[in-house]
Amino acid sequence: VKAMDERTFLSDAELLIRLQQGDAEAFGVLYERYLDDVYRFFYYRTFHRAEAEDLTETTFLKAWSGLKRMEPRANLNLRPWLLRIARNLWIDRHRTAREEAALDEQAPLAAPLPDPEEAALHEETRSLLDEALQDLPERLREVVVYRFLHGMSHREVAELLGLEEGHVRVLQHRALQRLRRWLESRSRFSAHGGEK
Repeated sequence: VKAMDERTFLSDAELLIRLQQGDAEAFGVLYERYLDDVYRFFYYRTFHRAEAEDLTETTFLKAWSGLKRMEPRANLNLRPWLLRIARNLWIDRHRTAREEAALDEQAPLAAPLPDPEEAALHEETRSLLDEALQDLPERLREVVVYRFLHGMSHREVAELLGLEEGHVRVLQHRALQRLRRWLESRSRFSAHGGEK
């Protein structure tokens, strides 16, 4: 346990070196470090937990072989690299299995959180966020997810999407305007007792 604790404080580059030297626990640390980022990437595309979990596991399986060949360098940050793998997996899957993806979207959600009050609050918040994000076009949704749910910089998002940084800023502005309008219309709808 002590060795595992020490590994959690190592940089991505140091963990990569250890992994390449045969330290399997180093991969476990990287997995835990970036699991939420990769899972959120898929969740805010599928809006289904089980599917997002499956795609997350596939991403890390693909990453495993790539990590063995990667050149360690100072200031290595594996998050953009993992999200690129995730994005490529999503594009490939979407391109080759549109019918299957449509059926998968019908899958039921996993069981709620154990505490009923916490589960209800979590479900309500997540449901509202899901609904707002689903209303955005795919490119705008991508920018919002990368910028605000993954905490990536404009430059990182631009590199990941193959866009100019200024274009990412414009897309972010458009996305936030649309989300603001969506929330305003939602609150007006609620204020009138659900009647337009």
